Amino acid sequence: MNRLRRDVRRIFFFKYNHFEEDPGEISYIQELYHKSDWDPPTCRDADIEEAMDNLESSLQFYQSRRNKPTPSNLTPRQWRLTKTLKCDDDFISIEADKNLGGCILLRDTYNTREANRIQSKLCSDVLSFAAKWRARRAISKAETVYLQRSVDRDDSMLPTGEPKPYQFARFRMSLKAHKTPWKMRPIVCCAGTFMNSLSCWLDYWLQKLKPFVPTYLRDSHDLLDKLRELGPLPPDAKLFTADANSMYTNIDTDHAIDVISLWLDSLRGQLPDRFPLDAVKEAMSLVMRNNVFEWGDCYFLQLLGTAMGTSAACMWATIYFAVHEAGHLIPTYNQHLLVFLRFIDDIFGIWIDADDATAWDTFKADTNNFGILTWEFEEPSNSVDFLDLTISIENNSIVTKTYQKAMNLYQYIPPTSAHPPGMMKGIIYGLLRNYKLQNTRESDYLDMAELLFRRHVARGWSKAVMKEYILSADMKLRNPTPKPATPTNDARLFLHTEYHPNDLPKHELRTLYNVHCKDVFESTLGIDQVTVAYSRPKNIKDMVTKAKLHQAEGREASKFYSGELP
Repeated sequence: MNRLRRDVRRIFFFKYNHFEEDPGEISYIQELYHKSDWDPPTCRDADIEEAMDNLESSLQFYQSRRNKPTPSNLTPRQWRLTKTLKCDDDFISIEADKNLGGCILLRDTYNTREANRIQSKLCSDVLSFAAKWRARRAISKAETVYLQRSVDRDDSMLPTGEPKPYQFARFRMSLKAHKTPWKMRPIVCCAGTFMNSLSCWLDYWLQKLKPFVPTYLRDSHDLLDKLRELGPLPPDAKLFTADANSMYTNIDTDHAIDVISLWLDSLRGQLPDRFPLDAVKEAMSLVMRNNVFEWGDCYFLQLLGTAMGTSAACMWATIYFAVHEAGHLIPTYNQHLLVFLRFIDDIFGIWIDADDATAWDTFKADTNNFGILTWEFEEPSNSVDFLDLTISIENNSIVTKTYQKAMNLYQYIPPTSAHPPGMMKGIIYGLLRNYKLQNTRESDYLDMAELLFRRHVARGWSKAVMKEYILSADMKLRNPTPKPATPTNDARLFLHTEYHPNDLPKHELRTLYNVHCKDVFESTLGIDQVTVAYSRPKNIKDMVTKAKLHQAEGREASKFYSGELP
């Protein structure tokens, strides 16, 4: 109720306190929004406050009648295990890549792998105090840049939240369980740091440059849309893919800043309206050269590659190689590249020899001739696996079907999990919709629907319930209805609550809202729709994993990094 009160009072305040805005000024950028701690004053309209008081009283009364002891969906032994795993001295719980679930490793093995990864790929020696000093200097410089940009009205829309200025990013790793032998993927969490606030601003403007990236691919649905536009293919057309070798860490920072800056200068007359060119170039240097993070009791400065974990990392890496693609690869090999697209570090293309047998090898060599970044190519063929698709050429036409990795564990939500009842219907509909779009043949779509049924039954779902969900979703896909118009934010109110199976269901919450608040809110505030928005409580992953490294006494991170411990 506290959040509902705050939202209603905010709506009332701005509805009855008019503020003049410059039509030419950017007054709100959703991507840069930071939640404000401002508390709006009590509504001057007593009817609104009374309605909220009555709603709160009714919620408390009816909820009290539903409160009862409920057995947990975890056994006492499982609860004890979740409490000990998070800070266990001998074992560590981490997530696996590719949705392969959770993994438990020996903590010493994990620490040794982390130390080796940092030494070989990312950083200089332990910086400790020097790292903190450098971070503070970078923060001071960033603040100065902020003030300098205030001359430009657009640049006042920088992130304005309150990140902790001396909180450093945190380094951890996930497990590549699908690799043989298994490997580790480095992850840097920059959320809440000062530098990432600047990175959010940088990412906002870099996203505006997507129209200038000819190979840009949003996702597999975007790829499917592009493939459907092709029509019949030439007889000698072949499919190929390429995968970058550790793209983020193999982008030379100085080279990237130079080539992206020159590329931006070449677009000066075509850039989006009020694009802050000089500020963007300065922000690139600040973000990419000052990525300081902690691991246990050690502090490091990333010396090589894209600043991992920062908001701008993905678009920065995408634009970096696009400079080479647009400036050299596409003009040089245009007659051979019927399709040439890239999703960050994965390339998909359709190659035509055009009576030049040496062109393919030359193209591969030229692709690898840009900075220190290299690519692993799959030779042209009639079928490739790319993203979540298997793409084939049959009778000079593109045919697609769903691709799923052999090690996929299909860890769908089990029926014992505490989730809103209607959520499962949405999940099934979303999965079937993907399968419908991904599979050219009806038979392939039906095969995926059957597998979806069997895998959910294996997770504990009733056959009758899952059959009903799947048939209902299939019917909606085959007989789509127009979507109702979405009300504007000004006419919509969200009732936020954390889901619990014993709480009042959605329809009762809406009924109580309609009884106490609907009429007064609609007539006074113009709110004509309330949406019950559930948030989830902590799950098992939250209970057993943590970003900050737990260090056993005598086995601190610095001892593994220095080699004192193996």
